[in-house]
Amino acid sequence: MTDPASLARLGLNAYEAAAYLALLGRPELTPAEVAGLGKIPRQRVYDVLESLAAKGLCRELESAPKSYAAADPRAALEMLGQERLAEIERERVRTRAAVDRLTEELGPVFAAGKRQNDPLAYVEVLSGPARIAHRAMALAAAAAKSVTSCVKRPLILTPEQNWAFQTTPLGRGLSYRALYDESALADPELSGWMSRLADRGLSIRLSPEVPLKIQSFDDEVVLVSMQDPTAGEPSFTAVVIHNRGVAAMMGLAFEHLWERARPFPEKAGKEPRGLPPDRGSAP
Repeated sequence: MTDPASLARLGLNAYEAAAYLALLGRPELTPAEVAGLGKIPRQRVYDVLESLAAKGLCRELESAPKSYAAADPRAALEMLGQERLAEIERERVRTRAAVDRLTEELGPVFAAGKRQNDPLAYVEVLSGPARIAHRAMALAAAAAKSVTSCVKRPLILTPEQNWAFQTTPLGRGLSYRALYDESALADPELSGWMSRLADRGLSIRLSPEVPLKIQSFDDEVVLVSMQDPTAGEPSFTAVVIHNRGVAAMMGLAFEHLWERARPFPEKAGKEPRGLPPDRGSAP
């Protein structure tokens, strides 16, 4: 049996959907019968039937007592669907216009606020893989000189996002160094990705232990991703810090680990499993 909620996509409310489904199952029904079958309050059923008639989903019959018959769904729902699509397009246009207008209005407010001395303006706290992935991708795309990365499992980004995260800066000729936890070699998928990324210019070294996921961009911005140790499933909180002093301290820690790590063989590896050509992994 059709779920009344499925008609909500076409703009019907719960009572309208219940009334229409009730009418479809009989040649005609009185308002009282529609109320009983659709479990609609008697005081509401007349308004509901008038609304359905206005939408072309039923018609009032010339009979006594007053009764209603459902319209053929093949024509009625097609027309209702077209009207709904038109309304969605109008809403899309209104939303786009509102975004453009508010962006123009609020841009100067944001710029003025950035000139004020806010002690927390350089810290962003992100939770959830989607938000972390979106911010990481934006930072990688905005990097102008260099990227360093400490990589350990479990990964936060999807394979496609991880591939873009590393190949985007490499494709622009940036210096890119990645320090992987040695356990990555035990994963055929990860080791395959590492070989392909090395062929593209990524400088990779392996450390016995990578304590934290850290990415640094242009020695100015750092992204630190921390896993919740108490969560059953991998759960992360990330912090983006726009501070050269913090970036410098993180850089010293990276260099300390980098000097003691062993180089990863820069040779072509196997194609990563489960991905089409030209995709791979990152932090």
